[in-house]
Amino acid sequence: MYARKERLRVEIYTVNHRILADLHIFPGARLTDIMQSRETQTFFALTDVEVYDIHTREMLFRTDFIDINKSHIIMIRPYEGEQA
Repeated sequence: MYARKERLRVEIYTVNHRILADLHIFPGARLTDIMQSRETQTFFALTDVEVYDIHTREMLFRTDFIDINKSHIIMIRPYEGEQA
C-alpha cells in the first residue's frame, strides 16, 4: 500500500553532525506533527542526504538514504538555504 507524501528539505543537528536531507511527510503535516508521530517513534527515514562535520563544516558523505535515531537529534528545522 502506498501513501502519498511530500518532501520537506530539513536541516538536522546532532552532537557531531549537520545533516541536510529530505524528510517525507503526509500532505499538510507540520514538522512538529512528525516529531510526535507514532509512525516515527524511533527513526526518521531521510533521502537525498548530505552529512557534514559540525565543527569543521566539511562534508563527510552524501547518500541516497539513511535512517536517523530521533534520540540523536538536537535540533531539526525546515531548510532555508545557506546563510551568509
